[in-house]
Amino acid sequence: MTEALLDVRDLKKYFSLGTGFDLKAVDGVSFTINKGETFGLVGESGCGKSTLGRTIIRLYDHTDGEVLFKGKNVHQLRGKEAGQFNRDAQMIFQDPQASLNPRMTVEDIIAEGLDIHHLNSGMRRERVAELLHLVGLHKDHAQRFPHEFSGGQRQRIGIARALAVEPEFIIADEPISALDVSIQAQVVNLLEDLQHDRGLTYLFIAHDLSMVKHISNRIGVMYLGKMVELASSYELYTRPLHPYTQALLSSVPVPDPTVKRERIVLQGDLPSPANKPSGCGFRTRCPLVQPRCAEEVPKWQEAQPGHWLACHLIES
Repeated sequence: MTEALLDVRDLKKYFSLGTGFDLKAVDGVSFTINKGETFGLVGESGCGKSTLGRTIIRLYDHTDGEVLFKGKNVHQLRGKEAGQFNRDAQMIFQDPQASLNPRMTVEDIIAEGLDIHHLNSGMRRERVAELLHLVGLHKDHAQRFPHEFSGGQRQRIGIARALAVEPEFIIADEPISALDVSIQAQVVNLLEDLQHDRGLTYLFIAHDLSMVKHISNRIGVMYLGKMVELASSYELYTRPLHPYTQALLSSVPVPDPTVKRERIVLQGDLPSPANKPSGCGFRTRCPLVQPRCAEEVPKWQEAQPGHWLACHLIES
């Protein structure tokens, strides 16, 4: 039996626009992440992936719904329990330059969590040197500042900072999108090695579908604040059922030039989360739209064992 580490139930995060309308960045998302797995989350820019990650880890307060970590509602935690969750769940941010304080040395950046949670035990410098070595950097780098490093090195510093408090769960919010292609594989391989050695659980947010397939056990696809499909990595890439997922996957380059793939080009732009279409949010761009799609919100249901989606095309 697999053990669910994180259980997200009908989570919503709305931002008030002050005009009587709310921007519904995350609008009723549900999924679980099992202990030791990597759950990939994909979708085009503006679909709510990063907001979802930040709401799970409590950087944003939620509007409605629940996030259960080890069975406890994280948005109701107080005192020591809240502090323990802040240790158990960490985040690696998209832009390593913007997420590192330029006025702090690498040692102080990595050790900040140790100081806050009183974990240095008089071995602060030694612990920082150990973490730097773990992510492929040298202990002499501890006294330098973030601007003295390349993008890939800065992201390694961010990873070391996340690992400092020995978390169980890490949200990686597009951790490679700001890096050169030649460095991306190195960072992903590092994350996989750390997961294997330390039993980590990941929520891996990205828009690079090829990389998500490589690293993830299961993948969720978001569109306009909602989850539209969820399946194992293999199942999603070989038998996508939702028209949006099919369009996304049709854009992934195939390394074999003899293999031809029909490209599905979506018409129009992503609608505003503050003024969503009625019924199915994808209907304004869907090549298979039906009259019913404008009238009813599709149910989130299990079309096949372990394969979930929200689409009228598969409803019985």
